[in-house]
Amino acid sequence: MKHRILATLATFTIAAGMATAASAQGSGSRHIPTLTVTGTGTVMRAPDQATVSFRIETTDDQAAAATSANAAIADALAPRLAPLHIPASAISTSGYSLSYNPRPPKPDPASQQRYGYTVERTIEVVVNSVEGTGAVVDAGVAAGVTNVNGITFSLRDRGAAIRSAQAAALADAVAQARGLAGAAKLRLVRILAIAPSGGGGIAPLVRASPGLMMAAAVPTTISPGDLTVRANVTVAYEIAPEHP
Repeated sequence: MKHRILATLATFTIAAGMATAASAQGSGSRHIPTLTVTGTGTVMRAPDQATVSFRIETTDDQAAAATSANAAIADALAPRLAPLHIPASAISTSGYSLSYNPRPPKPDPASQQRYGYTVERTIEVVVNSVEGTGAVVDAGVAAGVTNVNGITFSLRDRGAAIRSAQAAALADAVAQARGLAGAAKLRLVRILAIAPSGGGGIAPLVRASPGLMMAAAVPTTISPGDLTVRANVTVAYEIAPEHP
């Protein structure tokens, strides 16, 4: 008979003859009662890296003129970032497009539509000092970028943060197993398997564009919050009656 108890933070199954448990024993001759729990761990970490996304948009009746104007702004970005100790390797083009929108015979005077050739380029700048993110935004504005698409904060050492969350998740799973086994008058014999499960990871922290007009008039200040790092760990136990 299979008994299933659903809890808010864990799902466990007590089942005789669980295939994985039988495999762990290396023999299918006997069935092993098991209890499986999933623990959740969450830690908070201050971001130590930022990625600023710039967009450069230029329009002209001639394709060559539109591409040339776009390239000029892109070329001006690196010299503006150099005093901030941003190397060329930290600047990359993540998107580029050229499109044509023909001018109608009688364009609407009130329309904001642009006609001719439009070039759009997206450039991402990786900043290894979060405190300098605002200065990077201002440098992009000074170079002539059209938009600041947004800023994404992250961790350079993702692995360490995830391992800390996994350790917390494992501790949660062990606590759940002990509590559930005690409530069911069962004994935890041994751990059969430990495995990370889906749902873990780092939630990126995104800040929207700070606004080009503000950035041009007053030095931009960016204050990120902490990143949330989550992990799930599933633990399978062999169980037995509390009193043989």
